[in-house]
Amino acid sequence: MFFDFIAMVKFMTNCSLNKAYYKLHSLSKAASILGSVQALLDWDQETYMPKESIDIRSQQIEMIASLVHRDKTSKTFAKALAKLIDLPSGTILDPLLSDSQVSAVQNWRRDYLQSIKLSNSFVKKFAQTTARAVHAWQAAKECNDFALFSPHLEKVILLSRKKADALGFKDHPYDALMDIYEPEMSSAILIPIFAQLKTALTALLKKITLKKPFNDEFLYQNCTKDKQLNFANKILHSMGFEPHVWRLDISNHPFCATVHPRDTRMTTLVHPENIMFSIGSVMHEGGHGLYNMNLPGAHYGSPLCEQISLGIDESQSRWWETLIGQSFPFWQHFYPLLQVEFPHQFGNISLAVFYQAVNAVKPGFIRIEADEVSYNLHVIIRFELEKALIDGTLKVKELPEAWNSKMHSYLGITPPSNQQGCLQDIHWACGYIGYFPTYTLGNLYSVQFFKAFEKAHPRWQEQVAQGSLDFISQWLKENIHQYGRQYNSLQLCQKVTGEGLKQDSYMNYLTTKYSKLYDC
Repeated sequence: MFFDFIAMVKFMTNCSLNKAYYKLHSLSKAASILGSVQALLDWDQETYMPKESIDIRSQQIEMIASLVHRDKTSKTFAKALAKLIDLPSGTILDPLLSDSQVSAVQNWRRDYLQSIKLSNSFVKKFAQTTARAVHAWQAAKECNDFALFSPHLEKVILLSRKKADALGFKDHPYDALMDIYEPEMSSAILIPIFAQLKTALTALLKKITLKKPFNDEFLYQNCTKDKQLNFANKILHSMGFEPHVWRLDISNHPFCATVHPRDTRMTTLVHPENIMFSIGSVMHEGGHGLYNMNLPGAHYGSPLCEQISLGIDESQSRWWETLIGQSFPFWQHFYPLLQVEFPHQFGNISLAVFYQAVNAVKPGFIRIEADEVSYNLHVIIRFELEKALIDGTLKVKELPEAWNSKMHSYLGITPPSNQQGCLQDIHWACGYIGYFPTYTLGNLYSVQFFKAFEKAHPRWQEQVAQGSLDFISQWLKENIHQYGRQYNSLQLCQKVTGEGLKQDSYMNYLTTKYSKLYDC
């Protein structure tokens, strides 16, 4: 009887503590719903919003950002969280929480402690400033006038410095900003990784550029927007996108807005004379979209229904864009379909020649159009410029010249205009300082994950060549997507691959692939 009584007490205690967990989840879900409204406002601003609506849109975004911050830092939320975890020490107070619930609570605490360091007035000001900066960036890029954007960028940089100071850092203010997007990452970890990558990539690039370039002129012929989008939609369906839970639209800069697992908004940018850009960007954003769709919707509003980090998120987009979308087996199936759709352009081009063309290494000015070998050099340039902007060693007015100098030094080319240089990305206008390193981290993670995938599916090439992609999406869901933020990036990497993050696997992949392609 005594043991029955103990069991009953434990059961009642567990019910009570679960009630505390579900109350916390409910409070968090309210903030997530408001956040999804902000995501829709951002999506609309980039797609359909009339240009003259920017004043009211900036006020809308300011208000929503304020409400989200208020909910995430309220006394009610803090009280509910404190019942499950000691806020100062991080000690879990509920021994009956499941492992996934413990992880959720720990992430809630991390987010809460980070959020309370920023005042609500600062959050509102930052949101309004970046909304206006995005609008100014669009105009500046359109007419190639950096002076239109420069004063807005100065405000964003100033506020980002203040944000870094408020959040706190050990070695460099940039680390505080990078931690928002890639928790536990720091300049001390990245600088040696990027240095080794830069050396290896520039060496490989020099070897390749000494070789005869591939013929890729046939790729750059006029393809109507509707036909490009129709073909892109066929690929998304094959990747495993369910009907009626996603959209694909047009924007100045391709992106994926993750509103809810049942509501994914993706965009692409269609170049009439470059269909491969559209295909690549759609598969890239599709990788983000699948990650969002495969998160466990039952946990929506908690960290268990959120992407681990932008590095892991980016690993999913680069996985689909490059490891699958630029692979020979993928085009064994899709190239004949492309030839049927565009017979004038591709009808007389062999698969072998086409495969070489889509993997041609040719340093260019635009990051999102870059080949695999030069891509990360674009990211490293932005990483170095961002750090300098934040610590004050580089002024905003000096940015175009500094950008061009690094492009010439690392890639051997100089942008002919700011439109193709420092105005090409939307991230700084959005206030996403510290975001860019996650693109290269995503590349590193993607190749390490892919090695594990190949062990599980040694005949993947045969299946892909037959048009089967669903098994890939399923493996990603089971090994990455379903966990939400139960693990951090490094923990997940260890769990999936059996090893920590390193650049060796990525460079081995690039060297093997392109040495074979270019016989170098």
